Amino acid sequence: MLTFDNVDYFTGTLNEFTENIFKNRTFSPSNKLIITHINLRNYYYLNKNSVLKEWIRKNCIVVLDGIGLKIGFFLKGLGPVKDLNGTDLFPLFMNKFKNSGDRIFLMGSEEHVINNAARNIKDCYSGINICGFNPGYYDSADELNIIKKINDSRADILLIGMGFPVQEEFVLKHNEKLNVSLIWFVGGLFDYVSGNKPRAPYFLRKIRLEWLFRLFLEPGRMLYRNTVCAFGAYLHILNHH
Repeated sequence: MLTFDNVDYFTGTLNEFTENIFKNRTFSPSNKLIITHINLRNYYYLNKNSVLKEWIRKNCIVVLDGIGLKIGFFLKGLGPVKDLNGTDLFPLFMNKFKNSGDRIFLMGSEEHVINNAARNIKDCYSGINICGFNPGYYDSADELNIIKKINDSRADILLIGMGFPVQEEFVLKHNEKLNVSLIWFVGGLFDYVSGNKPRAPYFLRKIRLEWLFRLFLEPGRMLYRNTVCAFGAYLHILNHH
């Protein structure tokens, strides 16, 4: 665990984190576990929203995610820390929960993506109970209907992938209405689980250059986050007292 700017970051291994969540899940919607990942880009936006930052600080298990934020904390003098990639964490999470009896609801991405993600999860992890899913693009007037759909599914776990901070703000707004005991914000995970986007080859992931592969595939989207967001995040980290 690492604490910076009053936020506690989980910095253990993938296995340690999975075991911790599995053992400490509450089975209680009134005392739910909420997991969010903060990478360098998310850190940049988090520090522009004091209300969301305080809610996350008080209510979420914050996972240190990505080589960028790891480098930032190292440059600050906090030493080498272990970071956890959510896409690598997902298979461990699924294998741990596949025979637990927990009902899982997926929310996020476009309709064809979330459909394919649900199908692939069922195919890959026998015993996983996907009790429902919903796209992440909708009219704000439909929010209460979506919450009803989640609750009617009797889901225990909600995996919500609409990108930071949209997914977090959705739960900040509706947390008390959601009758689930565990919420995990998974960002762009469904794109990879569905096969909509490829992951970097293993050797690039091994040497921590997955970000470069993503920049090559999506320069328009990734350039801003790897320049402006990265610079702003590093500036905040290094100037923080």
